[in-house]
Amino acid sequence: MSTLLIVAGLITLMGIYGVAALALNLQFGAGGMVNFGVAAFFGVGAYGYALAVMPAPSGSYTYILGLGLPWGAGAIFGGLVSALLALVVGVALLRVGGDYLAVVTLALAEMTRQLFMNQPTIANGARGLLDAPVPYVESIPGRMQSVFIAGIALVVLAVTFLLFRRVTRSAFGRSLLAVKQNEAVARSLGVNVYAVKLKAFVFAAFFMGLAGVMYVWYLSILTPTFFSVNITFTIFIALIIGGTGSNVGAVVGAIVLLGMREGLTYIQVDFITSERMTSLQDALQGVVLIVILLFWPGGLSRPRLAVYPPPAEVSPAPRVLATTAAGGRP
Repeated sequence: MSTLLIVAGLITLMGIYGVAALALNLQFGAGGMVNFGVAAFFGVGAYGYALAVMPAPSGSYTYILGLGLPWGAGAIFGGLVSALLALVVGVALLRVGGDYLAVVTLALAEMTRQLFMNQPTIANGARGLLDAPVPYVESIPGRMQSVFIAGIALVVLAVTFLLFRRVTRSAFGRSLLAVKQNEAVARSLGVNVYAVKLKAFVFAAFFMGLAGVMYVWYLSILTPTFFSVNITFTIFIALIIGGTGSNVGAVVGAIVLLGMREGLTYIQVDFITSERMTSLQDALQGVVLIVILLFWPGGLSRPRLAVYPPPAEVSPAPRVLATTAAGGRP
């Protein structure tokens, strides 16, 4: 395989997971909302894009839409469908939050995947969509197509980073952080806790859907098996590695984790087959996470915590010793 294609594919994946990690950072790092259903919003955005840009169904293909929209409009449509799903979930659960949100979103991810897999009328079922439209695939030849997609992924990542940095530094971002730290105090200061959480949850879900759209561009095919819970865990691990609560950390974590994980597939070792090397990816994620938690608990975007010796025991004051020796109260 060409080195150019490998590098372009790796950059695209870093951009995809970087955007998703930034979105999760707003929900979890800034807002304290545990969303284990990232794969659901990721997948719904991907399917929303595909169904919006593909032509009307014909032949053996069966799917519910087929609007034939341009790829740019389709990308926005995919993000909006993901945001709409987040609105429905958020309205129902964000007043409760906590463990309920985590459990329900995890179940939502699996339910969504099973729905796309077992209902062929929605998006061709388990067979998927094998010719999902990719931007300018017909006008950009050969290897340059992968380079072009990598360039789009970098642009989207840069714009997303600047936007999320602006949001987290705004009054809304400070309100969201206050809600995470202490809801009761934030409410007493006039913050509408429910509204702030819902806005952040829906806004971030739009970009999770957009990351799913770019995943379609990367693969050029779309099947339900791609959107398993592993996507959720990979994005969470990337965020923790980089530093929860930090936009820079979200991007750094995605770059480091994807670079190490995908790099394994290209390592040539005589006694390990490429298939076994690929299977080590999940194990590597766990090892990297443990190392980061041990030596950089705050994440790679923050300085390593120094380990100080325990403070020396402070001896009692002379006056207290003298009083005690005389039989009085200290």
